[in-house]
Amino acid sequence: MIMKSILIPVDYSVYASAGIRAGIVLAKKTKAELYLLNIFNGPADWNKIAVEEQQKHPEIETRMIEAEVKMDNLLKDKMFKGIKVTGVVRPGNIRDEIMHFAKLYKSDLIIMGAHGKGESRNYFIGSHAQKVLRTAPCPVLSVKSNFKAASVKRIVFAANFEESVSKLFSKIKSFVKATGASVDLVFINTPQNFTESLPMEKAMKKFIEAFPDVKMKAHIFNAKEVEKGIIQFAESRKAHLIAKVTHDRTKKAGYHFGITETLLYNSDIPVLSVMTN
Repeated sequence: MIMKSILIPVDYSVYASAGIRAGIVLAKKTKAELYLLNIFNGPADWNKIAVEEQQKHPEIETRMIEAEVKMDNLLKDKMFKGIKVTGVVRPGNIRDEIMHFAKLYKSDLIIMGAHGKGESRNYFIGSHAQKVLRTAPCPVLSVKSNFKAASVKRIVFAANFEESVSKLFSKIKSFVKATGASVDLVFINTPQNFTESLPMEKAMKKFIEAFPDVKMKAHIFNAKEVEKGIIQFAESRKAHLIAKVTHDRTKKAGYHFGITETLLYNSDIPVLSVMTN
């Protein structure tokens, strides 16, 4: 797969800036077009409302003008030189608009800013980022404020290595190739879900053979919990990024963390997640 379209939600925070910088690095290597999306508080159908009715809500019109000016100023930055970039300003619900434009632009990747470890104890509770992770139609790269995409040389990919995982990895292969990183495959073996080494080694070998153009090495890592095991292994390998399959959690409560969300909440390592169908 070739990366052609990258969607970056923008709120002008340091985290969004890190996302934009990462998008620029990837765009230069893949020739993908960047779509910067800023969503402000207002009715999603604002542009369809009669002018007479809009005039009754001057505060929304003011927000739109301010948002458009900010976006125009951002697009003038020299960092976008030589890159195809489109800015979009929309009123509405953040999660809904991200999903809409991800499908509209056939995005191959969404890049979102994420708080670093200890920076916000309440960040994921009910957050838009959590909702995007759970419902995105394409891989989501969640980056921390100090993330440098050009420095990604080692990626940890944690999975159970069932046959369906190869199809999911194909969705992030273009990202891996763009960074030129090597990949440490890891299966976290826990007491609750113990798996014998030989069958897992066989499954991982088959996985590696399916991607001969990607430098990979297989590992089995023992830990009491999957989340802690992934973090411990990634830190031991000095990984620059963790890649993970995210299972459909749309029916789970916002306070019920999945493994991917827990990794972001408890580690300073950015996470690239791809959701199962």
